[in-house]
Amino acid sequence: MLESAGLSRYGLASTRTGGITMLALLRYPALLLLTVLAACRTNPGSTDPSNQTRARIENRSSLDMDINVRRNDGRDFRLGFAPGNETTTFALPATITAGAAWVRFEARPVRGSGSALVSEPFPVQIGSEIAWSVPPQ
Repeated sequence: MLESAGLSRYGLASTRTGGITMLALLRYPALLLLTVLAACRTNPGSTDPSNQTRARIENRSSLDMDINVRRNDGRDFRLGFAPGNETTTFALPATITAGAAWVRFEARPVRGSGSALVSEPFPVQIGSEIAWSVPPQ
């Protein structure tokens, strides 16, 4: 009967008694738990918050902006959203700052109602805060 239900194929059937053993029933939830715990562990190589480079973007425009950062090697990364007339701070991950001599910021209006603005180059120093003010449009 277990073969017809397909349970022996998954290791749930006992060859001794013909029933499903408790050990076999616990095998799959235990493997699932170990997988979830391994996926949720913290990254041991993560950057200490005090050493992480930050970008403080002061959006003096009334337009909401999408903020991108461009490295000196030409790679472009989206940082996030900066609401109009607010200051937003972004953490710059190591994927952006590692090996970069300088970065530029670009502010693009969310609804395309204005032109994109590009900052001057800022030198990258680990643990520092880079401040850029988006002028009003």
